[in-house]
Amino acid sequence: MSSKIESINDHFKLPIFYNKDKIELKEEIVNDLELVKTIDPSCNPIYHHAFEPQSEFSEKIIQQMQTYYTTDTNFLEDSQKLLSSYTKLDELNKDYTDILEVWNEIKNDNGFKQKYYYLDWSFCEFLNKSEQFLQFMSLYSLASPVLSFLIPVFILIVPFFIVKMKGIDVTLSEYIEVLKVLAANHALGRIFTHFNKVPMDQKIYIAVSAIFYLISIYQNVVTCYKFNQNMKNIHKYLNCVKEYSNKTIFSMNYFLQFSSDLKTYSEFNESIKINRDILSEYVDKISKISDYKFSFQKISEIGYILKCFYELYDDKTYNSAFLFSFGFNGYVDNIENLIQKIENKQINLTTFEKGSSKTTSKTKKSKTIFKNSYYAALIKNNPVKNDIKLDKNIVITGPNASGKTTILKSTLINVIFSQQFGCGFYDSAKLVPYKYLHSYLNIPDTSGRDSLFQAEARRCKEIIDIIQENPNETHLCSFDELYSGTNPDEAVISSLAFMEYLVKFKNVGCLLTTHFIKVCKKLQKNKNIVNYHMETIKGTDAFDFKYTYSMKKGISEVRGGIKVLTDMNYPKEILDSTQKMKA
Repeated sequence: MSSKIESINDHFKLPIFYNKDKIELKEEIVNDLELVKTIDPSCNPIYHHAFEPQSEFSEKIIQQMQTYYTTDTNFLEDSQKLLSSYTKLDELNKDYTDILEVWNEIKNDNGFKQKYYYLDWSFCEFLNKSEQFLQFMSLYSLASPVLSFLIPVFILIVPFFIVKMKGIDVTLSEYIEVLKVLAANHALGRIFTHFNKVPMDQKIYIAVSAIFYLISIYQNVVTCYKFNQNMKNIHKYLNCVKEYSNKTIFSMNYFLQFSSDLKTYSEFNESIKINRDILSEYVDKISKISDYKFSFQKISEIGYILKCFYELYDDKTYNSAFLFSFGFNGYVDNIENLIQKIENKQINLTTFEKGSSKTTSKTKKSKTIFKNSYYAALIKNNPVKNDIKLDKNIVITGPNASGKTTILKSTLINVIFSQQFGCGFYDSAKLVPYKYLHSYLNIPDTSGRDSLFQAEARRCKEIIDIIQENPNETHLCSFDELYSGTNPDEAVISSLAFMEYLVKFKNVGCLLTTHFIKVCKKLQKNKNIVNYHMETIKGTDAFDFKYTYSMKKGISEVRGGIKVLTDMNYPKEILDSTQKMKA
């Protein structure tokens, strides 16, 4: 059975959605960094490493995190205040299994109206919200077995009283004698009076009539039984909803104690209050329902119970409020897990430079610094940490698999995370928020019209266009193996020309990885560029070395392609040939 919470993110929005300075995160960045979905299904996305979602609600909310980042330092600092002050309520049960099962049971049931005996005709569905109508129909359902059994008796007795009312003097014994005569000619009566004397076809007719009568009674008994079972389930469901709602209302009020003074959270807080009040209204309604047991009081409130239950199924306001509450609980769970990592010093808060991103203008260098930054996916694996200082544009060299691309990804992830939540995967950070983020990591060559190099060139041109259109805004660009889709000679000169053009914009920060040593040596003459390399430790020969994953200043001329082939156990003949050709 599929879950009916797919639309949570249509009803609950993260605080950043209410921020006027929010910026949409590009789809290619989301995909390149594997923020919410990985290429390898056995791996976890980046956001999962930060929040470790434990429920379907928190997993759904993570899907929403990929949407925006912001340059509003006031909002980000308010987020930091929330992360610093909020304390987890351990006494609240975070198991949402029961409410999720109830919700799916109600919303997934295509035969809901038929199952619970509601009207399924569009022109009279309004009666499903009528307490009086539902009460009448319920009483009929409960009484139907008795009525079906007594109707024949009722039909026989009523004429006696009608005759008496008309003033005809007849005794009960005389009336019974008349009934005997009538019964002798009635299909049901002849079973007991003349069954052996009637022809076979009449016997069959009499027997079939009796069977249909018994079936009618049986069906009514089954209907009554199902109605009783439905009422038990409805009470169980509504009790679950009430328990969940009370916990959620308490959690919302508790959260508002920490967020109510945060000015940039005002609209978010208002949404919480509106939906909290709707939940409270529904809880007030179902709190009037007594425990399930057979009593005249319980019978008298059946219509009210069915009305409340139908509203849970059909009412759009309640539907929206509950979906909002699911999202809210998922959000709080994620925030609590994030706070835990901050307390453990796995994630730390960012220091933001005051003012807008425009303060880093054409005449000012970026002040972005990450101390001991690391890749989020390695949070539990004792990661190697590196300092990233973006006062100059960075070019990184190093052998294959030495960690160059990981540096690019970790830097971009930390910028995004810092501009979403005010914290990141580092020991400390200072950041002037970037207005535009550009990624050149996994360029697709499957568009059908472009070669790989054409796709690379197209992505670079898109980045140039955005920078030219917004020259006074801050930009951060990440380029992994720039122009690697063409021949080395043209790749070198194209990369040089492209980088020399970009670094003229003082408000544009660039990180570039490359295997082209010529590019590094040419660019090191530019005062706005600094060369780094991924350090390796030499082994017994030129093709044997150990990765340290540490970033150091300078240019690396270590080649790692043959080592990768060796580590993958390529045939010795191929390895020997490559080494001979290398020599």
